[in-house]
Amino acid sequence: MIKPQSEHWVQIEESPRRVRVLFGGATIADSKHAMLLREAGCLPVYYFPQGDVRMDLMQRAGRATRCPHKGDATYWTLRVNGRAAENGAWSYPDPSTECAALKGCVAFEWGKMDKWMEEEEEIFVHPRDPYKRVDVLLSSRHVRIVVAGETVAETRHPRLLIETNHPTRYYVPG
Repeated sequence: MIKPQSEHWVQIEESPRRVRVLFGGATIADSKHAMLLREAGCLPVYYFPQGDVRMDLMQRAGRATRCPHKGDATYWTLRVNGRAAENGAWSYPDPSTECAALKGCVAFEWGKMDKWMEEEEEIFVHPRDPYKRVDVLLSSRHVRIVVAGETVAETRHPRLLIETNHPTRYYVPG
């Protein structure tokens, strides 16, 4: 997608990666269906389906903001093992039509969380942008290759090759 620099754009798509967020010694979100939001002038952001988020560890905060492109955001405070991340998460209960894929999803304030994982690798600063790099990630997914009814390879430690506009490929250690 090439757009003039002055034009605002938003792109939302499901990430092929398993993504996890940890805070206070607990896994707050763990999803194989996280949405990756890319937006003009902003770093990529993961949004997690609420079913993949520990909503029992979150309390609605009093903060609300408005984005002219996404809509009205509500905020959440995380409370885990005596620690709190005030306004550490947000969601768009009724997002704009352009961002309808965010409905029912939660995003987390990057710097307020303890650790972020893509597959089995810790990531730092922000999500990797699949349109700017090719990644090979360690994974714990179960991969089994069957030919003519016979298992010819199997692992719980594959490597994933993730390229934009290509199917995810799994590599089995020799």
